[in-house]
Amino acid sequence: MNKPIRFLAPLLLAGAFGVAHADGAFDRGDQRFVTNAANAGVYEVQAAQVVAKKARDPKVKAYAEMLMKDHEKTNEVLKQLAATRSMRLPRELPHDLRGRVQGLERQSADKIDRDFLQRVGLDDHAKDIELFEREGLKATDPDLRAFAEKTLPALREHREHAQKLMGSLSP
Repeated sequence: MNKPIRFLAPLLLAGAFGVAHADGAFDRGDQRFVTNAANAGVYEVQAAQVVAKKARDPKVKAYAEMLMKDHEKTNEVLKQLAATRSMRLPRELPHDLRGRVQGLERQSADKIDRDFLQRVGLDDHAKDIELFEREGLKATDPDLRAFAEKTLPALREHREHAQKLMGSLSP
């Protein structure tokens, strides 16, 4: 008889402190993180798809393909996590991110490698890291916090890889 009570005690305490929700939904802060992380992940996959086709440098092409694979996997995990809390992810990218993908599509082949590494590899991954540290690690949902903790090392690795590639590109 004690086992069920011991099992329920952490859940009851979590509810008392506002961590768990009766309907199983994310709180507003967690929802904001999920939406922002989903948008960033989809944008980076789409940007990488464009660059994988247009890149001149084989190392940049390989980097774009790696980003596609990694972010597709991460996006799927986030999608499944959101589904467990009955949260729907955005169906379309926000206007600004769509415009950035379209800008890459229009980018000349001689500039796309460097621009992609700077914008997506360095700048966007710096923002991703900040997002995951600021909101993800502070998420009230323990599964979401674990997702952020597990994803952060890969985001840092992506950024470091982009830094190395930028140094190896000819001007």
